[in-house]
Amino acid sequence: MDIKKLDREEDKFFIISRVLEYGTMEDVLNLISEYDSQEIAQVVRRSRIIGRPTANFWSLILDIPKSEIARCLAPTDFHHRL
Repeated sequence: MDIKKLDREEDKFFIISRVLEYGTMEDVLNLISEYDSQEIAQVVRRSRIIGRPTANFWSLILDIPKSEIARCLAPTDFHHRL
């Protein structure tokens, strides 16, 4: 994937989820300057691609109840996706 072709708004979900999962502190600071905490929290609530530790960490930082991040905490069953 060519990151230079990513669109800030169109690819917001992908950008936020990848930075939360794999970004450095500098990446996270840049993310916070580009997106508000509500946008970031919405990705944490809806994402199925960020891992459990990441979802738990950001739910604490963003004060999101665990009941609202159930999608990322649910076990993934790849057989049902196929």
